[in-house]
Amino acid sequence: MKIPVIPHWPLIGNAWAISQDILGFQQRNFRRYGNTFMFYLPFGQRVVLTCDKDVFKHILQQQHKNYRKDYDSNKLKLALGNGLLTNEGESWFRQRRLAQPAFYKKRLEGFFDTMNQLTLAHLQELSADSEATVQIDREMMQLTSKIVIETLLGKDIGDEMSHLQQHITFIQEHLVNLIRRPFYRFSSKWNGKEQQFQQTMRDFDAILYAIIRQRKAAAPQNDLLSMLMDARDADTGEGMSDRQLRDELLTIYVAGHETSGYALSWAIYNLCTHPASYQKAVAEVQAVMSDGQLTVENYKSLVYLKQVIDETLRLYPTAYLLSRESKAAETACGLEIPEKTLFLLSTYFLHRHPDYWQEPDAFIPERFDGNTNVLFNSEAYYPFGGGPRMCIGFHFATMEITIVLAQLLYHFDISLTANGKPVVAEPLITLKPKDGIHVRLTKKLT
Repeated sequence: MKIPVIPHWPLIGNAWAISQDILGFQQRNFRRYGNTFMFYLPFGQRVVLTCDKDVFKHILQQQHKNYRKDYDSNKLKLALGNGLLTNEGESWFRQRRLAQPAFYKKRLEGFFDTMNQLTLAHLQELSADSEATVQIDREMMQLTSKIVIETLLGKDIGDEMSHLQQHITFIQEHLVNLIRRPFYRFSSKWNGKEQQFQQTMRDFDAILYAIIRQRKAAAPQNDLLSMLMDARDADTGEGMSDRQLRDELLTIYVAGHETSGYALSWAIYNLCTHPASYQKAVAEVQAVMSDGQLTVENYKSLVYLKQVIDETLRLYPTAYLLSRESKAAETACGLEIPEKTLFLLSTYFLHRHPDYWQEPDAFIPERFDGNTNVLFNSEAYYPFGGGPRMCIGFHFATMEITIVLAQLLYHFDISLTANGKPVVAEPLITLKPKDGIHVRLTKKLT
């Protein structure tokens, strides 16, 4: 079967519709053309967009060797270099093998106390008054930035990196515009955006390379940078070059705090808009933390809270689109796939597909209470990607999100405030809440 092609303009293709509302563009065309359709970017580049679970499985797992990173990843390389997120082929495989031991679950549990202490310190700042109104996504981004900096680089480095967080939003917007808007790369050269981006990257590089030089001259510490610096290839005995370390540090920093910060924000939003789930989560946290303490042992008993997180990642996957490019022509899942075809895998609409999920738009954490639950579908759930390139930081992120959410629910009553604007998703590199999520935090008398 040939993939249906949607109407498009000469020269610019469907770029205008995508740049205006990429989620709306997907929804309209999935409804009209089915689970898979083809559209065009400027200058004739064809793109296949899909929310078909079988196509996901084929590309990410069964035939992953026939698909490489694509045009979008090349744009991300302008900032992240050849880190694990953007690299491919044998080079990626060697890097993944080198980095993997640093992300083993047992090893990451060594960061539990650091995550917990940083969370409590941040919440202490928020509880200076008995009641406060805050933009919770901004607070969560600040907290997860602190956590990833200290666990990645160590306590003594945090001040050098923390001020760079403010530049992340600009970098995202610049890269998204390069990807989605065909003439932005020309306009950015005369409106100063390209120069601002290049200067920001020079600032990032100066700090990162200085950190690497300092740490190579010092004793190893208990952080991810030390683990990455100590890693050696099993075949050659070689470690990572300074350039590799730079690329991995920036990738882990940007991806590590951004995805967790927004996942926490969406989880809080979901709980605040679903009172029964909120009360159930609070009751579990209070029971598990009956003595006020959260430990590496008892946090594993936060079963319902983990279901809340899983359901949040279903409804609001931070990686709302995955992308690959076919190396060779093939027939897959009944579709004729030409070579060098860009695929966009819509995690957002896969997770809300009515053929795969009962009550797909409803927030029901209980659907994750076991694989036998009729509301759950493991074959249509890819919050951290899938196959060999599944997110290496999966365990880090879930532990971090669980700790922060538990401490928030234990120490505060949380409710949404009416700021006159509905909370809607804004798809940049990750899925963020447009205009923020504003909540009232009331300190509990514990």
